Amino acid sequence: MGQPWVRRAVDGSVNDLPTTIRNRGSSIRNNSDRIARVYEKRNYAGRWVCVTRSGGSIHDLRSYNLNDQTRSLKINRNDCG
Repeated sequence: MGQPWVRRAVDGSVNDLPTTIRNRGSSIRNNSDRIARVYEKRNYAGRWVCVTRSGGSIHDLRSYNLNDQTRSLKINRNDCG
């Protein structure tokens, strides 16, 4: 079975990740041409981390205290900060 992934919504956000990957993420890759922000809680709440555009990745979310704790995703046109 392949690795689960999320297709982003038209507006660039997913306010509650699918149950197949919710709270199971240990790494993330951003294949979009925009900045991705991954959140600890649904509806873009709690701690978050940014992933750079066009192939940016975080190989181990443990260093951000978000391992197996990701719940929502937002794709932004602006810089993260």
